Amino acid sequence: MTQSNIEFLQSLINIDSTNPPGNEHEIVELFIKRCEENNIPYEVTDLGNNRSNFSVILKGSAESNGKLLLLGHTDTVKIGTQKWRYNPFEAAIDNGKLYGRGTTDMKSGLAALYLAVERLHQENYMLTKDVEFLATAGEEVDSIGAEYYVKTTNMNNIDSIVIAEPTREKVVVGHKGALWIEVTLTGKTAHGAMPEQGINAVESINKVLNLVENLKEEWSEERPPLGKSSISANMIGGGIQTNVIPDQCTLNIDIRTVTPNIHEKLYQQFTERLKQIFSEDDSPEFSTKIILNRATVITDKNQNIIKNALDVSSTDKVSGVSYYTDGSVLNPDSNIPTLIYGPGIETLAHQPDEYVEVEAFERSITFFKNLIKSYAK
Repeated sequence: MTQSNIEFLQSLINIDSTNPPGNEHEIVELFIKRCEENNIPYEVTDLGNNRSNFSVILKGSAESNGKLLLLGHTDTVKIGTQKWRYNPFEAAIDNGKLYGRGTTDMKSGLAALYLAVERLHQENYMLTKDVEFLATAGEEVDSIGAEYYVKTTNMNNIDSIVIAEPTREKVVVGHKGALWIEVTLTGKTAHGAMPEQGINAVESINKVLNLVENLKEEWSEERPPLGKSSISANMIGGGIQTNVIPDQCTLNIDIRTVTPNIHEKLYQQFTERLKQIFSEDDSPEFSTKIILNRATVITDKNQNIIKNALDVSSTDKVSGVSYYTDGSVLNPDSNIPTLIYGPGIETLAHQPDEYVEVEAFERSITFFKNLIKSYAK
């Protein structure tokens, strides 16, 4: 007997797919079982180390008419040290809310997409376009699944993308980009009692912090509906011991952007400013590297996938979100119209006692089914 919608989602939550290490193939095995019960063809891509992508394709009637890609990821972030009221893998339901790690980000959206595709398959609904459900591994860390998909797939054949990340059922047309830069200063050690004999990398990092503060205003940009760009210094480390002048210090900087394709320009500008700051002979040496680069993704609200989503959801308002998605990997130039929509509540993502409202999850299945029918009719 096939599980109910809620039981299926609970079974996904019951599996610990926190990343690292991910172990996403255990989630994939549930999709495999569900497909085999319902005689749905599927494909599994082995990524090694108990990790994999999973795909179901509903074939359309028209030739070379573009493909609709339905996307979600199977991994979650780790639990953390804060106490939970509910076991994060028990998938308990209380007062209409289903609790657990991944309920909102984003196993509820993932399950809803799949169940919509399953219903269309069972109904033998005639689609004009190919529709692919894709569950990727690794989005929370390195997007290993999305990266592999891009390398092995003709992305030019993808007409539109739907990503079921948490939006509280809002029609979202884009998300901010993220550029993380690590700065390392290398000075010279000396005895703590003779600081003039060394070059203090920890003290010198203040100059980088001042630059970050200045760039908050210089690089400030606002773009509806994504909101404002930002830059912040979020992690620092350096020093050997209290009585030794430190010869190294690192600083990690988080930049969030609202305009596509500017990360290379920002990185070059940032490096040039550091060259100016540390040009004196007694300055520490510096090096920089990009430790994460996720593109801003934005879609015009007049694109068909967005207009269809607005029609199905009976609203005329579009929104943006601050987090990034696998869309940064699949659609880094924003050339493919992309919708982000899910039943989860974005402010609960990565939080203790994460939950999804059961009714919102059920509604999203219907939304995705109607969206697919409307778009690929």
